[in-house]
Amino acid sequence: MFQFRVLPDGTRKLDHMTRSCYDLWELDANALSQDMSSLWSMVDARDLPAMRASIKECAEQLRDWSWQWRIHTPSGRTKWLHGTGRPLRETDGTLVWHVFVVDQTDNLQAQENLRASEERFRQLIDGIPNVAVQGYDANLVCRFWNRASERLYGYSTEEAVGASLLDLLIPPSWHARVTTDVQTMFASGQVIPASELKLRRKDGSAVWVYSSHVLLRREGQAPEFFSIDYDLTERQTAEDTRLQLQSQLRESQKMEALGTLAGGVAHDFNNIVAAILGNVELALDDVPDSKPARTSLYEIRKAGRRARDLVQQILAFSRRQDSTRQPTCLRAVLEEAHSLLRATLPADVTLQLHVDPNLPAVMANATQIEQVVLNLATNALQAVQGQGGASVQLRLERVEQLDAPGSVDEVETLPAPDAWPGVGVRLSVIDNGSGMPPETLGRVFEPFFTTKAPGAGTGLGLAVVHGILREHGAALRVRSQHGAGTVFTAVFPGLTDAAPDEPLPPQTESTRPARPWGDAAAPHVLYVDDDEAITFLVRRLLERDGYRVSAYTDAHDALDALRSGPLDVALCITDFNMPRMSGLRLAREVKALHPNLPVAIASGYISEELRLQAPAAGVDEVIYKPDTVEALCDAIARLIRR
Repeated sequence: MFQFRVLPDGTRKLDHMTRSCYDLWELDANALSQDMSSLWSMVDARDLPAMRASIKECAEQLRDWSWQWRIHTPSGRTKWLHGTGRPLRETDGTLVWHVFVVDQTDNLQAQENLRASEERFRQLIDGIPNVAVQGYDANLVCRFWNRASERLYGYSTEEAVGASLLDLLIPPSWHARVTTDVQTMFASGQVIPASELKLRRKDGSAVWVYSSHVLLRREGQAPEFFSIDYDLTERQTAEDTRLQLQSQLRESQKMEALGTLAGGVAHDFNNIVAAILGNVELALDDVPDSKPARTSLYEIRKAGRRARDLVQQILAFSRRQDSTRQPTCLRAVLEEAHSLLRATLPADVTLQLHVDPNLPAVMANATQIEQVVLNLATNALQAVQGQGGASVQLRLERVEQLDAPGSVDEVETLPAPDAWPGVGVRLSVIDNGSGMPPETLGRVFEPFFTTKAPGAGTGLGLAVVHGILREHGAALRVRSQHGAGTVFTAVFPGLTDAAPDEPLPPQTESTRPARPWGDAAAPHVLYVDDDEAITFLVRRLLERDGYRVSAYTDAHDALDALRSGPLDVALCITDFNMPRMSGLRLAREVKALHPNLPVAIASGYISEELRLQAPAAGVDEVIYKPDTVEALCDAIARLIRR
């Protein structure tokens, strides 16, 4: 405490000062000037003008003075002082001041440290990029909103602070529950358990977060709670991708298992059907046209061909058909399929064909692609039957680039190839039928799934399409909406270094010349197949055409015959898949006995492994085992003539 007076002429005079003041200003009593200039010299220059003005104003108005300022002591310390004074004017005009000064340095430093700590905390919370932190009071009004919250939820700090949590993030259906939970938390002190929540962004979109909560109670201040939210979008995306890949893996394994099972059954069943059809043809040769039995034979042949077509679909689904691909003109394939479809076109349905000029050739198996077109077009024709203005379009178009699926109603079943050559051909089958609901659209390529009436469909047609296009590396998309028709689209990579796609000249059906060996002895064919019915049938058909045939169901018996008898065999042809001895092993044994004897292997499924191993075994040719025994006999005749 000290007292000083200001005389009417402005002279200052120190009357009294307690010992604590000397300690505060670090001055010796002898060094303290009476006009207090030594005290004024310690005032921080930043505080001096305002401090002088405040003292002058209080002196003029004779009101109490209160001020806070900084001083720099002789030892170099900076201190915060708080002074309170009262001016009294005496009768001669002298102004007497009574002043009380408190050292606030420690208190203000603590406050400054607290402020700096809070600022560092705010900067830390604000700077965390992936953790959204918000603070709310008991009324759910937002009081704090960091930058990560801005990025995650889309509201700026200015928009969020002062707004209600319910309006910012909570879906309307949760409002009552959230309000109750927060009230319970403030009343009990038990925080809301952390959990995964589906909240709402500013644009209305949903966002998954892992949200935890902290309840703060500070003396002298209203309680508040903080939400600490972790964005789960990437994790949710990764989880969705994992589940999708897992589903695709299960589907792939299921398709592989079904393909293996179906292929094995179909391969054996195909031999049975082939034997039936082959014997029907032999029987038709033996039964005169006038006999009623011919009608029964025709019906057996009709049913057998239906069974054969079904087997071929199963074999295509299991990829056990010949899959040799070469530069192919899709224009010719589509025109051939169009001709076949027009022959059975319902009277009330229009079938349109559109082909762009200057299409690139594609690497494909023409027979398989024709099967794709026929399957898709047959489904489309069935979908539009009975509707007014029913139409189906078959389109071939040149494609320069692949676009992403165009709408939510379009499903990309097979993705585009990674290495796009820059040009391709798009095959589209379009109908204006009733379309498909989403639950059907998601299952159309499942084997044995069908929406047709019992007996009207096998559920294999689109599964076959999927398998063939996958083997060809083609993209496959389906766009359908219930009541608005369906579009199947397949995009094939083009061959940039091949000749343009030009229509092939029409092929004339050739007939096998009868007995091309003339008057010479009939060629002797050695045929080996473990299927007794097929072996018996092939022998009868070849003998009908004039060949001499030795047929065996056991490869060891065939080898014994070659070892013991004179060699007059023109061709040895063997099945590939046989018990005890495969076709490759038999070929090696035959070549060891007779190096110059031509040997051919027939197989319903020519794998890459078979193609590579056949030359090393001495096989002269690997031929695809056709779907009819007569076709196999035609292949044998061709090899004999060559």
